[in-house]
Amino acid sequence: MRIREVVRPLVAVVLSILMVVPAFAATDRSDATAEQMWDFSHIYPDDATWQGDYERIDSLIEEMSGLKGKLANAPDQVLRYYQLQDEGGQLAYKVYAYVALQGDLDLADNDLQARRQEVSALFARWGQATSWFAPELLQIPYDEMKGWLDKNLDLALYRFSIDEAYRQQEHVLDESGEHLLSLQSRFNSAPGDIYSMLTTADQEFPTIELSHGEEVQISGGQYYARLATERAREDREAVWRSFFETYEAKINTYASIYNSICQRDWAQAQSRGYEGTLEAALDGNAIPTQVVTTLIDVTKKGSAPLQRYYELRRRALGLDAHAIYDGYLGLVADDQDYKYEQAREWVIESVAPLGKEYQDKLDHGLHNNWVDVYETQGKRSGAYSMGVYGVHPYVLLNYTDTMNDVFTLAHEMGHAMHSVLASETQPFAYSDYTIFVAEVASTLNEGLLLDYLLEQTDDPAVRVGLLQHAIDQIALTYFRQVAFADFELQAHQM
Repeated sequence: MRIREVVRPLVAVVLSILMVVPAFAATDRSDATAEQMWDFSHIYPDDATWQGDYERIDSLIEEMSGLKGKLANAPDQVLRYYQLQDEGGQLAYKVYAYVALQGDLDLADNDLQARRQEVSALFARWGQATSWFAPELLQIPYDEMKGWLDKNLDLALYRFSIDEAYRQQEHVLDESGEHLLSLQSRFNSAPGDIYSMLTTADQEFPTIELSHGEEVQISGGQYYARLATERAREDREAVWRSFFETYEAKINTYASIYNSICQRDWAQAQSRGYEGTLEAALDGNAIPTQVVTTLIDVTKKGSAPLQRYYELRRRALGLDAHAIYDGYLGLVADDQDYKYEQAREWVIESVAPLGKEYQDKLDHGLHNNWVDVYETQGKRSGAYSMGVYGVHPYVLLNYTDTMNDVFTLAHEMGHAMHSVLASETQPFAYSDYTIFVAEVASTLNEGLLLDYLLEQTDDPAVRVGLLQHAIDQIALTYFRQVAFADFELQAHQM
């Protein structure tokens, strides 16, 4: 059992961070009310308590390491290992989240980033100290293990985890090989860390003057907001060019970062005897590679409706050609400010079909510091939900009063409620949901919000805006994501 199986839920949130970009210029955190910001005392009352749990994980690592060489003919020792792993895993959620969440509010704060690295080093030690476990576990014949599982109800709790270890047995190295791979774990996050610092903490965005005289800094937030609201096409093009020229200035650095990701993934796949990086990425969830390749093939062949939609957009907007910077503009002008407090109530009302218990839990979260609402200087871009086992999820937004932000709130609260319900109904070992199903709850909540808002209005312009949003989400959630997958697959096969 590798450390990635314990901390994977903590890392998985990173997958969604780049999917949504904030909309307007950063504000000072002092402008937000306490209810609009995270409360970290829900995790730990102070740093000293955090330090105590950090040290407890260290001691659990030593205790797990002490079981080395004792698993054969000893189901009680196998059980003890899994129990220690569960205890450490529950603490790991809190220890990691306490520093990572604070760090995401100010990526330029070196002290916070240093503490995040300290936790990463702790997890790396965990992986190194327990790298012996999977090879030793798999020395036990499966029939013998099955007998233990049938007789020991406490051990049977971990049947699925154990069966999965045996299923992936051919990709588990011997003890020395697993130890060598564990030493690399501290470098695996380096490309992502570099990218985050380069695009947030060290990024300087240009200021341009639009045709109506307004000067605006084209940050990641302003980029999407302006593309969605500026009716003058020359302004949208100017926004697009200035934004991407900022990245183009460092194009070789970004290319090197992505190349390092491809090389890392290739090396890991080869080290474990996989045919390629796609098989290695999917095997943890027992997903055949044909699921991805068929999805890409079918999507390419079925792209005619998407092309027709953009042709209809071109005609409706009166354009000679539909450029990338035209894709976010509403067909109907929408000057309304969608205040967070109103959006919150809409989201709560929209989930009524899921039952009062669900609705009450979501209401509680939205009124008790689960959400850090507004964009502020140095805050990580995008939106995500990080489940913190034993506490509650923490949802990061960069809310800017747009309709898209309303749906982003519904989306992330879908993730949050998925985490809440899974934690309440599953043992810790199975409380994490896989990436393969992660977007089900979030997109369901978006659909419920769309239905609710359509029921609230007869205004044709508002309904057009809502329906356009729904179509755009199909384009983004389905077609664009598959295009990303196709790009990644081809890049990793080069």
